[in-house]
This record gives sequence, structure tokens and C-alpha cells, in this order.
Amino acid sequence: MNYPAIPKDAEICRVLTCLHQKFIVDFANGIDVARDHQRVQRERSGFYARLRDGLSGKGARRQAEINAPLIDGVEASLHWLTELTESLAHSHLAIARVNERVNSIKQEMATLANYSFETRQGLQEVAQRLNNRCDKIEEEVARIDFVQRVQRNLSAVFARWEGGRFESLSPAGRCFAALEELRWGDFGDYCRIHTGQERQQFLQEATNRAIAQLKRDLQSTASERFGATLWLKPPAGESTLPNAAEALAYLAEEYPPQQNPFVFVSAHAVEQLPLHVPRIMSATRLSETLVEEVFTRDIYA
Repeated sequence: MNYPAIPKDAEICRVLTCLHQKFIVDFANGIDVARDHQRVQRERSGFYARLRDGLSGKGARRQAEINAPLIDGVEASLHWLTELTESLAHSHLAIARVNERVNSIKQEMATLANYSFETRQGLQEVAQRLNNRCDKIEEEVARIDFVQRVQRNLSAVFARWEGGRFESLSPAGRCFAALEELRWGDFGDYCRIHTGQERQQFLQEATNRAIAQLKRDLQSTASERFGATLWLKPPAGESTLPNAAEALAYLAEEYPPQQNPFVFVSAHAVEQLPLHVPRIMSATRLSETLVEEVFTRDIYA
């Protein structure tokens, strides 16, 4: 069954603004210079493919460029990666991880003889631009006024949750979505680069706001416990976004279920809970554990 492409201004992309950041990283990771054709077409998920088709903006012609033979395909992929990074990648997390992949591509390309001087030079230029952007963001994070941007990011995300923007997700899904939005934003950039007491204070504030919002959503107290079915139950009705569940699962792809069981159950419709997830839990337990899983993972560091 063919599903429509998801354009960059789709409602789900306005609700989960970090989708574009993750997509760019996935696109960069999908470029494989050692094969006859590019792996950017990899079907990690149907949602990734639909998002790719929507962001390409040039339909069949863009796909033909990406599917071209080795040299042309790599050049087209690097060109599009540059366009995407310049227009859509704003967080240090996204830019740094794309930069890591570009440096890896440089090493792979050095062992192959199929690439022209122009292609290698173009790759070097992409790497230099990414390095400059990473350095600039790190300089900004070190400035005192960046703390105000972190606070605005924190307030904006939870204001969207309070305003009902995440209502197409389960209560646990809303909590994970809010934290993931923070991870890809100024809040995440700050917490990634700083390790001091202020970082812990920001994480605690995010936890407290998540607890408070979950209390309002369920009209409960912070310590009142509910069965997992209630926490994980997705809403129903005509107002529910059709791509919400698929988008949330896409955001959680890089979280290994064994190490991040709370993220896994929050982002997927599961019939059987992992052993480490309690069948009954409170807003406090859910929020604290999700914050720990989202902000203390290996790939986040």
C-alpha cells in the first residue's frame, strides 16, 4: 500500500519539530560510499521514507539523482545533505552527528579510487562548514545569555503540551515527545555541553514540569498510581493526527529497548510490557525515568 509523502510543513512536523533534525542525521548515516548505489533509500521505517519524499521537494527528479550510479549519487546526496543541514538543522546534536558521519565518509572515500577530486573537495567543504557551525554553537552555549534560550525552550515545549498540541499521543507518549523536543533543542545543547549543577537544575525543572502536566492530564496527584494501560492508551477521535503514533515510534528508533524500556513503551503500542516497566506507576516515576533515559544515554553524550 502506498502512503502519501509527509511535507515539511505537515501538521505532525509542527507538533514534533525535532523530526527534521533526526531525519537529517538519518539521511547522513544512510550515505554509503562503498556501494554501487546510495543507501539513502534504506527503509528503516515507512515514516522515514515518507518524510524523505516530502522533504525532497522535487519528486522523481530528486530521487533519480539519489539513485544515480556511484559518483553522481554521492555528489547528489552530499549536495542535498548540505541543503538540508543549512535549512533545517539548528541544534548542536543534529549538526555534530552529521559532522561525525561526514568525517567517517571522508575516511571511507580515502580508501576508494572511484571519486573525483571535485567530489572529495566538496566533501571537505561540507565538513568545514559543519565544523564551523559546531564551533559557533559551542561558543553560544558558553555565553550567559544562552541560559535564557534554554529557559525559553523549556517554557515553549511545555506550553505546547499544556495547550493540547500533543493530544494525539498517549500520556506517556506526550511526556517522551516533550523530552525529545528538548533534547534536540537549546535545552539539549546546554545539557550536552555542560555537566555542572545548573545542568542538574534544568533536568530537575523538566522533570517537575512533566510531573505537573501529567497530573493535569490525568487529573491526579503526583504520587497517585495508575495502570500501564491508562498511561499508554492512545486517544481516539477525528482530531487525532493520523501520523502521530508512527512519528513517535520513528523518534524512538535509536533508543535500544533493553536499555530504554520506558521510552520503548511510551513510543510503541506494545501488548506485553518489558520486565523493568511496572504495571502500575505514578506520574513521578514515569517522568523521572523518562528524563533519565532520554538525557543520560550513550548516544546523547
